[in-house]
Amino acid sequence: MAISFDECFQTVPEWAPPSDFEDFWKANLQELKAFPIQSQSKTQFRGSIIRESQADISFNSFGNQTIFGNITVPRKRGDRPIVIYLHDYVGTRSASLKSLTDQGIAQCHLDLRWHADQLIYPKENPNDPIPEGWTPGYFEKNLDNPKAFYMKALYLDVIRAIEFVRLYSGVDGEKIILNGKGLGGSLAIFGTAHSDRVVGLIAELPNFCHLTKDQLSLPHSWMKEVYPLYSKAKSKKVDYKKNLSYFDSLYFAKKIKVPTLFSCGMEDEISHPKSVFGIFNHLRCDKRMQIYPTDGHDAGKERQEEVNLEFYKEVFGIE
Repeated sequence: MAISFDECFQTVPEWAPPSDFEDFWKANLQELKAFPIQSQSKTQFRGSIIRESQADISFNSFGNQTIFGNITVPRKRGDRPIVIYLHDYVGTRSASLKSLTDQGIAQCHLDLRWHADQLIYPKENPNDPIPEGWTPGYFEKNLDNPKAFYMKALYLDVIRAIEFVRLYSGVDGEKIILNGKGLGGSLAIFGTAHSDRVVGLIAELPNFCHLTKDQLSLPHSWMKEVYPLYSKAKSKKVDYKKNLSYFDSLYFAKKIKVPTLFSCGMEDEISHPKSVFGIFNHLRCDKRMQIYPTDGHDAGKERQEEVNLEFYKEVFGIE
């Protein structure tokens, strides 16, 4: 996939959300309020209990679905700023980062809805890894009904996660940064656009954005589930392209007013570079981009973690 930087830099998509886009999301956010949060946490005696407290957590979200994760809070005086991590589709939550504890930053790592222990995939032996390229088909269902589409639930889960951490002991609920990778990057974009408690955004290789044929025809991840529907001719009953546009994170860009850090791998075959630049070029905030000219969907690795940490310190005002 040979895409030039100049081609990406000049990608400024037409701003064309559905006419009822704002009303659609206003109603969905109101709908979430009908489900009580019912949060739980169980302290884990692992790692350095002198330096930090760790707990396995859960909370109730849209549709009475339980969301699971882990939270780590440094043992320092006062409430701590926090980073919420959102992983990629068919990914796994990352481990707690010592570098954040050292800086006095709390962290929450979540399992996406129907992932981790809830992810059911074909295997003969329970210890077998997920087959390469396999996906669970969550995006194949309900695109004919946007109110029941999987992406709607994921977006609302982010809002519920923000509500959870702001009430958690030892956490400063007014200092939250969202960090997402791949699909999680677009989830972080949504959460930032719809919560005034979020003070910073990191979107690493986001891919549910600027949903053109270039992005959707990539034969990987959720794209290979959606594209057969997207590519269907428009009928009198279902306009799949319009339905998908309700969830295109491109259309949340103008709501973001906080410092933002993106990353892009120019050889990425899961997050198309033009999609990443498409939303980045619509942002109207303090924004920056880490570009990895020869990297794919694993762009950055340790280097990106270092850049992220400096971003956290800057936004949280940590010397």
